[in-house]
Amino acid sequence: MLSPNTQVTLLLTAPLITGQIESPDQLTSREYTKFRQLLAQFDLEPAVLISSSDLPHEVRGLVETDRYQQLLGRRSQLTQAVEFWTSLAIWVAGQTDEQYPKRFIEHMKDHAPPIVYGCGDTELLNTGGLAVVGSRDVDPELVEFTENVGRLGARAHQTLISGGARGIDQAAMRGAAESGGKVIGVLADSLERAAVNRGNRELLTDSRLTLITVFDPSAGFNVGHAMQRNRLIYALGDLRND
Repeated sequence: MLSPNTQVTLLLTAPLITGQIESPDQLTSREYTKFRQLLAQFDLEPAVLISSSDLPHEVRGLVETDRYQQLLGRRSQLTQAVEFWTSLAIWVAGQTDEQYPKRFIEHMKDHAPPIVYGCGDTELLNTGGLAVVGSRDVDPELVEFTENVGRLGARAHQTLISGGARGIDQAAMRGAAESGGKVIGVLADSLERAAVNRGNRELLTDSRLTLITVFDPSAGFNVGHAMQRNRLIYALGDLRND
């Protein structure tokens, strides 16, 4: 069950593409941050938009614009999207939810993402660990070296945090997982596909793998998402190797 704050945040920031319905122009992270800052001036949370009609003039003037009304009117799309994510064991957390990674707030402050989608044990997201980021196209020797880094991290009881991309990321995660370690994958694309991947299911079930993304779970890969993803990896870790 989504909290009212998270419902509003999804309505304002998430694509929520279902069927052939075109999504309105959702708020960017920067726009949403400014919106939250406006609410904070009046000691309000996002849920006030669906629980109260008595809004301060400054807030009412903003949310009564066509853009906000179109976004907030997507209740049926939100319901469909949440039902589909739930069928894939994907959870959703906003900044005020217990499942939301506390390290994002601590390390990224106002730049913390409004929404996190994930599958697996949320407690793993607050353990810190070794963050590994690297190239996709690497030679076999470097792949083997990185797998050993993952194995050493697992033996030192450090959670391995990486991006799930081919090359260095997958090598580090594979080395940690094969040595019985715990792994966090911060994805830049398609959490939906990763959530049902046969190779991930046992690790997810055993609470040894948690996958998250701040992008729509069906999103495809693009370079911009990958660069943003790296900051999230570092925010979750205590140590880094890149």
